Amino acid sequence: MKISFRGLAMAACVALCAQAQQEQPAGASPDLLAELKNYPHKILIETKRNGHWEIFRMNADGSHPVNLSKTPGVDELYPKASPDGTLICFEVDEGAGDQRARNVYVMNADGSARRKIADNARDPCWSADSKQIAYLKGEFDKYSLTDFASRGIFVCDLASGKTREHPNKKIKHLYCLNWSADGKWFVAVVHGGMGFSHNIIAVEAQGDGAFDLHCSGCRPDVSGDDKRIAWGNGDYDVGVADLDLGVSPPQVTNRRNVVESKKPAETYHCDWSPDARYIAFSRGAKHEGKNLKGLLPEFPGVDAVGWNTCIADARATNRWVQITFDGNSNKEPDWQYVKPQKRNWFLRLFTR
Repeated sequence: MKISFRGLAMAACVALCAQAQQEQPAGASPDLLAELKNYPHKILIETKRNGHWEIFRMNADGSHPVNLSKTPGVDELYPKASPDGTLICFEVDEGAGDQRARNVYVMNADGSARRKIADNARDPCWSADSKQIAYLKGEFDKYSLTDFASRGIFVCDLASGKTREHPNKKIKHLYCLNWSADGKWFVAVVHGGMGFSHNIIAVEAQGDGAFDLHCSGCRPDVSGDDKRIAWGNGDYDVGVADLDLGVSPPQVTNRRNVVESKKPAETYHCDWSPDARYIAFSRGAKHEGKNLKGLLPEFPGVDAVGWNTCIADARATNRWVQITFDGNSNKEPDWQYVKPQKRNWFLRLFTR
């Protein structure tokens, strides 16, 4: 019997979806995998493999995972794809003992041509034109895994290599930095700094203003059109809302939950897809105990055994699906834009 390669590929996809459906946790919606199978954009994650951290890329349904970093001597974390999909900035924990440091790097979308752009830096994010990277400077010279151990916002221009500091020199204890598409705002979490306790705030990109967005929770992500915000609404829900950065002060309205999880399964690290149809997020059990030494599994580079990456339908409630299953601290997901390929209409006439 003659079997075509196309037939074998279809059979493999069916097998993958069937396996994913069998392994889905309670409350998941396996039917969402059918949509994600044909969704063009990719997912980046940080994941711990063989004792160290790597950056992996995979399809939206979790298929075809690829290791982009492949560096056993250092730990790569916190991947952030440029809006045009061509570059990835990320954190690297490198060195040992007193020489241990967290620095910011950038590389091509395929993992090639990596280079360091900042020492003692963390939580990078992109300008809308994919030409600049903003990041937080480490609060201390000594290496720290604490998520809010930061002081100041800095911006690196990739073409010139020049770096400038935010005009507000009092910026302190931010994490999970976002840069609005219009370039006028940074949105982040602040923890015990700038007169705040633990709040999601909007910070003027060229001024001293900092405003509470009144989103209870942490780790926000702003959609590519600046119109929506997603965040961890408490430890167990993924919240979304409308965002208006054009009013003073900025406002968040129409809050709702996209995912409502139950103990012990926490939800963190939400990230809007390029067209805002889906939200990627991390999900796993809350880890407590002396072994963490005050650190939490949601911190970049902290073990999160049993955590996996999930995708939610941003237009529904509790329509989500898990796309990784090995529990190897699969977290900090970020969508990578994939430019549509132009069809060759001449070839199309002969391939119908």
